[in-house]
Amino acid sequence: MRCDRVSQAVGLRVSTSIFTVALAALAPASALAQTQDAPPANEAAAPEGDDVVVTGFRQSYADEVRTKRNTIEITDGISSDDLGRIPDLNIGEALQRVPGIQLNREAEGREATINLRGLPGEYARTTLNGVAFAEPILQSSTPLGAFASDIFSAVRVQKSPMADAQSGGLSGNVDLQIAPALSRKEGGRAKIAYDYNELGEQGEPSATLGYNAHLSENFAVFGIVSYKHEKFRRDSILFNTYGVLSATITPNFISRYADYYAPTGACATTYAAVVGCVAAAGGTGAKGVTGVQYVSQNRQYVRQNEGDQWSGAGGAEWQISEAMKFGVTGLYTDRRQSETVQNLQILNFTGTGVQVNPTSEVREGAGGAHYVENFNFANIAVINDSRLFPQVQKAWGINANLEYETGDWRLNTIGTLSKASNSAVEIFAEFITGQQAGRQNGTTGSFASGGGNYDDYALTIGPDPLSTGTPRVAWTWAGPADQQSWYDSPTGTPGRNRFNLAGTQSYGTSKVTAIQQDVERSFSDSFLSGIQFGSRFERNEYRSQGYRTNAAGIQGQNISSDFLAANPQNDDFFQGNLPGFNRNWQVLDMNKVVSALQPVTPVNGAALAPIGFNINYTDNGYALYNFTNDTDVLSIYAEAKYGTEIFSIPVRGIVGLRYEQAWNTVDALNRIRPASAGLGSPADYGFQRFENNYNQWLPSAIAVFDVTDELVVRLAGYRTYVRPHPRQFTPVTLVGAPSTTNVIPVTLGNPDLQPYTGTSFDGTIEWYNRKNGLVALSLFSKRFKGVVQQVRGARALCPTDGGNLGLGPLRVEGDQCLTGAGPDINGNPQTVSIAGFINSTTPYTVNGLELNVQQQLDFLPGVLRNLGGGFNYAYTTISGTNSDGTEATLPGISKHNFNVIGYYESKLFGVRLSYNFRSKYDLSSTGTFAGAARQVEPRGQLDASASLNLTEQVSLSINGFNLTNSTRKEYQGVEGQARRIDYDGRTYRVALNARF
Repeated sequence: MRCDRVSQAVGLRVSTSIFTVALAALAPASALAQTQDAPPANEAAAPEGDDVVVTGFRQSYADEVRTKRNTIEITDGISSDDLGRIPDLNIGEALQRVPGIQLNREAEGREATINLRGLPGEYARTTLNGVAFAEPILQSSTPLGAFASDIFSAVRVQKSPMADAQSGGLSGNVDLQIAPALSRKEGGRAKIAYDYNELGEQGEPSATLGYNAHLSENFAVFGIVSYKHEKFRRDSILFNTYGVLSATITPNFISRYADYYAPTGACATTYAAVVGCVAAAGGTGAKGVTGVQYVSQNRQYVRQNEGDQWSGAGGAEWQISEAMKFGVTGLYTDRRQSETVQNLQILNFTGTGVQVNPTSEVREGAGGAHYVENFNFANIAVINDSRLFPQVQKAWGINANLEYETGDWRLNTIGTLSKASNSAVEIFAEFITGQQAGRQNGTTGSFASGGGNYDDYALTIGPDPLSTGTPRVAWTWAGPADQQSWYDSPTGTPGRNRFNLAGTQSYGTSKVTAIQQDVERSFSDSFLSGIQFGSRFERNEYRSQGYRTNAAGIQGQNISSDFLAANPQNDDFFQGNLPGFNRNWQVLDMNKVVSALQPVTPVNGAALAPIGFNINYTDNGYALYNFTNDTDVLSIYAEAKYGTEIFSIPVRGIVGLRYEQAWNTVDALNRIRPASAGLGSPADYGFQRFENNYNQWLPSAIAVFDVTDELVVRLAGYRTYVRPHPRQFTPVTLVGAPSTTNVIPVTLGNPDLQPYTGTSFDGTIEWYNRKNGLVALSLFSKRFKGVVQQVRGARALCPTDGGNLGLGPLRVEGDQCLTGAGPDINGNPQTVSIAGFINSTTPYTVNGLELNVQQQLDFLPGVLRNLGGGFNYAYTTISGTNSDGTEATLPGISKHNFNVIGYYESKLFGVRLSYNFRSKYDLSSTGTFAGAARQVEPRGQLDASASLNLTEQVSLSINGFNLTNSTRKEYQGVEGQARRIDYDGRTYRVALNARF
């Protein structure tokens, strides 16, 4: 949109000026160093004059520089300020400012998952104070939005974890840190805040209260609790699928588009009037052979998120004696978006009797594809769809730590107990306008995708309203073959309208119990400065439940037009920035729907799902997502710490080796008999146990060259592995029942799926050019193999003999895998959709570069000395070949990513501007999307923070997020072939912070 482009341009100009000021520090730094003795690089920040303060932004950046300098591993991260604040919308938003981290904005509900160093989020390991804990993961990576940022002291990103660190972080470890009690200052802090989201004009109040008490010189306790009522929205336009124009749906098709098609069916070498035959003279399309594509399904979509989030942390620490210390730290979070609702209007420009008449020229897309942007239509299927989608993310964990240190020995014992859960409970209802060949259903209109320029998106459709919910005769359940549907008239009635009710419920619970023992022996006056070794036993328990529910047994007589109402977001959809959207859009009151259709009568006496509807036991999801997966891991490690000189340059480092042995047990459902009549039965399945074990040797090493007091060079390498998430695969091959679209889903089992491994090499040059100043350049290369991939496609997975699927012989036609069964009454063939997970045999390599500059400009005169800022840039590439021969890509990874940060901070007030930019990146074709893989357009976002110190103890802060009002846009191959636009709008926060 024009406003989006203008706002981004403004953001770039502001950010460029900030960058210029930040880099200005580098030139005078060298001259300054020649004229005065530089303070030690690892010295804590300290005031150099009345106008220079070390609180707020300045302190948090200084802490990060100091931590990076003193830590032997290659790390980056974020720290809270002196009030315990991390001034961002959530932990994920804050971490995107760390070099090499990218935030996944496609994750809805502000889940704040991240990618690290060119790899998706599931390749990173999330830890709590250095040890593993149960994460509230349902299927992908840790949703950092589940945790309130106020409870953490810092987040460290270990980019080269050593042998003593938790394994599993192929891209690195993300360590959430909660400071122990004795290290905290005596006193309390409080915050009252209010977030205002421009989209929907919605507010989110929040509050945080914490206190640290030193009950004696040797004993301290602390506690902190944070609450927020979440209420925010995302609006989207989705071009969900692209179909191909044909003579069946398009007027004057042959004369207009024959040049874009290859011969099909019973074609001659020149065009003949044969059904299914379209070709240019000579038997091939003169301009293309893949047809002309058009948007075959369009969606207008609103997701309203609402719920409560409670997070807390607490602990105690006791210095028992000079040699012994005991501490306990706990974490708790409960995020319930219990009032989340999704409203969609889905228009299917395909199906029986549809008419599509293009009104724009043919454009060329990627890979020889061609498409049209605009068309008129008639007789389409209209779906007004609404969904209840409550989600709950919970986690709690306790780490107990006993440390004993005397002389040259240090012993540390850590016990961990943690549990987490994540649930997504979807119930959807929809009214569908039916279609019938030779009979118009009255729908007509026009569509324009905008060709990537969303100002030009336009959709109109009649009649108004599109759905009535009034049956022609009476609502009648379709039966077991179409379990989610009720029709408004008897079978055989032309163009019957439909009411659908279904849902998918997913529940995942994980538990981690662990005990860890570390022992370290230090040496003086020796090349070997220390030896550390240890062991850890960890038990991981994962329980999964999943159901697909249907419309059987509901109170169907209560289906009513009273469910429908005009979409309340029609007045401010996209906050008025998308004038061409269709306002003829109805939604369903889902609370009214559920209330009217319950109680539900169980079918065949089977149990109802937890949400009170009948379960579809014939659906593959029942067997896929009801299982247990337990893994016991025994690990031992040893590492030697050394210090020496090479050519008079001090060198220190670690060489280590970790060994892990894992025993995995999966109890998965397997079909033991054909589906029972009706909806199937849980008795159709039986649990089958699969056992697997594997071991890994994981070497690591790092060398740190202290070239001068200001110049440090680090070289590191490590090997690690990642266990597949339990929901990534099933050991059992599952064959489902045909869907209403005549598709039989098949999931290929793979009980022998193994972890994937990676070897990483890192190098950094770090110049600490002044106190709290840093210029760092990092290079890394990660080679990994055995990556767990989902394989799809008829040509790869369609055995001609039918294999052991029980479907008889199969054959490949085009991109479809077909059974030997004949077509249905509508002439549609019965197809088989086969997918499975494998360990890829192709190695992949990710290479990257990271530049990080952080400066405090206290060498400037007068008030200018309060300036500071930073710039970081990451460049990432991937090389490799997929199993189908295509060039390797990883979803969600941008080649270019940079942050520009500038701040001004005095004793009275502080201001910070932050601009984040990432270049385009790929998305795989997943979910309900079809067609080619998608890309996301480059995106930049400007955020701002300001604080005013009202007294020494009280401050007022104001924050603005996404001030550029940036959107997220997807396309297919070329930007003109649009796929999606997401609009979140701006968010503002005002907060009152106090110490006491």
